Amino acid sequence: MPIHVIPTSIFSVLPFNEFKDSNGKQSSMVTIFSIWNTMVGTSLLAVPWALQQAGLVLGIFLMLLMAGIAFYTAYRIIESPNSLTLETSTPDFSDVCRFLWGKWLEYFAVFFSVLVLVGGVILYFVLMSNFLYFTGNVIYESLQQNSTILPIGFNQTCDVYCPKQIENAFPNDFLSLSPSYIFSKMSFGENESNFQKIWRLQGGVPLILAFCIFPLLNFRSPGFFMRFNGLGTISVVYLICFTLIKSAECGLNLDFTNHLSKNYIQLFNWKFPALTGTLALAYFIHNAILTILRNQKHPENNARDLLIGYFLSAGCYIIISLFFFTTFPTYRNCISDVSGCYIIISLFFFTTFPTYRNCISDNFLNNFASGDMLSAIARVFLLFQMLTVLPLLMYLIRVQFSYVFAGTVYPGLFYVLLINGGILTIALFFAVVYPHVGPIIRYVGSICGLVYMFILPCAVHLKRLQIQGRLNNVQIAIHCVIMLCGVLNLFAQFFV
Repeated sequence: MPIHVIPTSIFSVLPFNEFKDSNGKQSSMVTIFSIWNTMVGTSLLAVPWALQQAGLVLGIFLMLLMAGIAFYTAYRIIESPNSLTLETSTPDFSDVCRFLWGKWLEYFAVFFSVLVLVGGVILYFVLMSNFLYFTGNVIYESLQQNSTILPIGFNQTCDVYCPKQIENAFPNDFLSLSPSYIFSKMSFGENESNFQKIWRLQGGVPLILAFCIFPLLNFRSPGFFMRFNGLGTISVVYLICFTLIKSAECGLNLDFTNHLSKNYIQLFNWKFPALTGTLALAYFIHNAILTILRNQKHPENNARDLLIGYFLSAGCYIIISLFFFTTFPTYRNCISDVSGCYIIISLFFFTTFPTYRNCISDNFLNNFASGDMLSAIARVFLLFQMLTVLPLLMYLIRVQFSYVFAGTVYPGLFYVLLINGGILTIALFFAVVYPHVGPIIRYVGSICGLVYMFILPCAVHLKRLQIQGRLNNVQIAIHCVIMLCGVLNLFAQFFV
């Protein structure tokens, strides 16, 4: 997309304008941290849960393998405009697709680029509903004279519990949703207070949140919300500190031999496609990488900077997840899919989780009580950070669709209200009837990753080689294997 459609500063980790030269070019440091900031998003919250699905050793191997594949295909996207006579001086990957295959493939690329962003909106809204729900519970309990939740939550150190019984009330498969289940979410219990009837995770809270944030989604320019991009970095730092503190409180909880022990850790698990699907979204930067690198002062360093960005993201995921998993003090299958910075978070969480690994829930913070001070602070902070990012995601969706199909960035208020209302309604539906962050991430990641991470970069590279007369059987075989991996990754999601 041209700069006037999607400004490169929308992906900046900090307001780095003072680091740019007189021509508006940015250094490698700015580029690396912009890549890292863009990549480390909502998926970082699910990696400890996903690592539990794959097992410790296989999980770490898959994290490194997926990082390598994602880096390679992203590099191929960076190289794709070279030697092509494109109409624009600031080409996007969709422009390359149009040049090689025509308008239909450009629309195809834009559709899946937007689909990733729609998936991000759904994830953010589900998480924001979760954070708002627990934050509201803390505020409500703090106003009660005889609260039993807050004293317990604030006094315990390694206060981890297994929310599996709660989560089992949700259908594990989206296809198993039924009208009776949906209507059951609308009914009230006989002994519920007025607050409990209104403040429900799958009822009043998502509706209240949707009503409050809808006006924020309709701004013509994202300039105001771009000022808060640095909160993403602060969030990651806080989550790392949160995981380290909890790991120190709980200590190591490891057992590789006794299958009946609550500290038993599997090294291999056949549910590993849950991890590869999650990582397909965790390492997804392919629709934004050309925009991020557009103002690079030294384009010859693009490959190096991209590699460092992937190294930082992968390192974050592994170490934190390992700490969480090895110190978690209950069943590992209770580990939730909300955690903190990919491989770092996965390793920290995985090795310190102090009970059965199957208690690791699909929402990391759900493994801690509402009154736990550190997790309460994390929820409030993440809620505010996501509140500033959600309008940016909606802006990116809106301008990509309108620019490609209408030729303008802002086709009118009615169009903006219509598309924002439609997407928010979809997000509200998921928050009410299917608030599973982990499955949403892995399905969105595997579907969009198949197209943008596995197929399109390889197909474009092979087409360029054919035009240049350098295509051979080895190149075809290697890239067909990569594309086949993407197909198998998507297919396997339906058997987890």
